[in-house]
Amino acid sequence: MSYLYYGCRVIFTFEESDHGVNMPETLINGYQMHYENYGEGATLLMIHGGLGGGVGSASIINHHSLPLGARYHVLFYDRRSAGQSEIPEDGYSLSNYCADVHALLGHLGISEAHILGSSAGGPIAITFALEHPGMTKSLLLINTMSYCQEEQRQLRKQELNRVLSIIEKEEKSTFDSDQSIPSYQRDMSRYRAIAKTIQSYLDIGNSLEDRLGELAMPTLITHGDMDNRIPFGCGLQLHSSIAQSEFFLIPDAGHGLLSNEPDTTRNLIVKFLEKVKSQSQENIRAN
Repeated sequence: MSYLYYGCRVIFTFEESDHGVNMPETLINGYQMHYENYGEGATLLMIHGGLGGGVGSASIINHHSLPLGARYHVLFYDRRSAGQSEIPEDGYSLSNYCADVHALLGHLGISEAHILGSSAGGPIAITFALEHPGMTKSLLLINTMSYCQEEQRQLRKQELNRVLSIIEKEEKSTFDSDQSIPSYQRDMSRYRAIAKTIQSYLDIGNSLEDRLGELAMPTLITHGDMDNRIPFGCGLQLHSSIAQSEFFLIPDAGHGLLSNEPDTTRNLIVKFLEKVKSQSQENIRAN
């Protein structure tokens, strides 16, 4: 997953795409957030993965913006230090990532949405659903976990140590070569942000796992049986803890389902959302 540490950052912005879609950068909850809107109807917010850095939502926008935008209002955003969003110095905590989502929806005047989290976006989606259940029409969790698993935590600690080692080496190299501090700070800001992001996920501990039983909204959990980044047992663990959840295992599929198995994953998403819509309409008629 080298994109976590060496992902490129697109530094230009758009006001409008070829499809007339608004793509602004706006100050949201203390940082310049890049977000994109597609389509009309019920809102589906898609939270991308990655532990800092990377291209943000670019890949899932490429695969899903138009087909899903033909059915729903689909909203994407680049998380802190990812994609076209700013690299802020602070704000790296799960509670603040949740506040980013809440502030974005508030900025757009959206009172409720289907909340989807992929990989590292999953804990953000779960936290939002726990803190704002009235705004969460449904929850969709794609190849993700609660981050309570000790084996997975140890792997993330190793990743953090590698990033901290890069920072340490670059610091020494910078001062040894007598380069200017401002240039050094610009070059290292992304690595510092990645380190802070990884630490924020390590800080989750059991805080999400202990509250999964509170989730009462319809929930879709999807995993690939060949996922070597987040093993599918993590998805099964979520399923066993969330009462209103459905679990779908995609055979011969690895991590990054939204990008690597886009058609299969999107079909599951659409089928689930249409089922939620149908159930909601039935409840309205019954009342």
